[in-house]
Amino acid sequence: MREQMEAQMSPTELENHEKGKWLKEHTDRIEAQAGRFFQADEDLPLRTHLALILIIVFWVAFIVWASFAQLDEVVRGDGTIIPSSEIQKISSLEGGIIQEFFIERGKEVKAGDVLVRMSDVAASSDLGSNESRYLGLLAAITRLQAEVEGNVPQFPQEVMEKSPSSVTEEMNAFRANQDSINNQIVIMEQQKSQRSQELNELQVRASDVQGQLRLIQEEKQMVEPLVARGAAPKMELLQLDRQIKEKQTELNGVTSAIPRARSAIAEANGRINEVKSTARAQSQTELSAKLIEMNAIKKGLAGLQDRQTRTEIKSPVNGYIKDLKVFTVGGVVQPGQEFIEIVPKDDKLLVEARINPKDIAFVASGDDAMVKITAYDFSIYGGLAGKVVYISADAITNEEGESFYVLHVETNETSLIRNGEELPIIPGMVTSVDILTGKKTVMEYLLKPFNKTLGEAMNER
Repeated sequence: MREQMEAQMSPTELENHEKGKWLKEHTDRIEAQAGRFFQADEDLPLRTHLALILIIVFWVAFIVWASFAQLDEVVRGDGTIIPSSEIQKISSLEGGIIQEFFIERGKEVKAGDVLVRMSDVAASSDLGSNESRYLGLLAAITRLQAEVEGNVPQFPQEVMEKSPSSVTEEMNAFRANQDSINNQIVIMEQQKSQRSQELNELQVRASDVQGQLRLIQEEKQMVEPLVARGAAPKMELLQLDRQIKEKQTELNGVTSAIPRARSAIAEANGRINEVKSTARAQSQTELSAKLIEMNAIKKGLAGLQDRQTRTEIKSPVNGYIKDLKVFTVGGVVQPGQEFIEIVPKDDKLLVEARINPKDIAFVASGDDAMVKITAYDFSIYGGLAGKVVYISADAITNEEGESFYVLHVETNETSLIRNGEELPIIPGMVTSVDILTGKKTVMEYLLKPFNKTLGEAMNER
């Protein structure tokens, strides 16, 4: 029956029929094999079945995680903390004997802290004498200015508090000068008063003589007609003429004396003004000399005050005491001698690290870095973040023949802090430095040895 049906089919239908038969046979064979596998798998214990599933899931998850999870790729080196600026060398300009120490090696100091106090006996003595002279001059200048202006001296509060003896001395001088001037003026005022009195007397006398002269002249006018008629003797007329002549002479003498009296009064006024002007001129001359001396004293006083200030040697920077050349109280410091060294403590630390030449190609300026201070456990205290700021241009070889590149890492912080406690970091501390050069997945790290071996094997002859 099947053969008849196949005989009746066309070639194309026959070909399709053969393909269907082949596909059915293979499908049946796969179904049979799968049935036997699952029949065998069903024979395994449930625990083993779950374990197999978990192992498969674990490896799939691990492969996925390893393909995406990234780890830091670092270059490691060792180094030390170095000062980020020059070591400060402290000296004394004048030198002297050390009176008191406030420091020791390794002590931290801040800018402005007193390090050493030098003996200031000589400086204080010179300063004290010059200050006394300055206050005395200030009092004298105040007195002289008052004399020039014609006022009573008003001494500065500084002089009254620090040098009352100078105030007393200058007030006595002021009173003495005023008394001398006043005495001269009193004498001249008396002379002026006498001349004024004489002038008044002359003016009164002149008025009297003029009155008498008018009366005599009137009498003459009355007698002249009588003499002409012979009613009066001529002798009487002659006597009247003589009296007129005498009064005119007297009036002329009095009149000429009046200008001289006025001139004497003006002269007395001039002498009074001259006494006052002379006194002011003398005070002005003395004032000018005192002002010149005051300016010189001021300059010297500023230098002495600066010198006394320099007896306290202060730190110019924040830092740590590195070295002392003089150690004892009473020790002598020569002028200009550098006897204290301070390592500056800046806002940022500088780490000098040494890197293997094989790793230098992966390091660039600006790379992030982590500085670990060996004196402090990194797992407890952590490290200091920073950046690479310098890389040496060439490798350096030390005495042992080891080659390395030098680079500098600048940290963002200057100390480690744990539970509110600041742990100081000072130059000279040993460090290890991790420089972040990139990132890789875990899978890349795992496959790196295989890829390296495979690459070398593929290149062999």
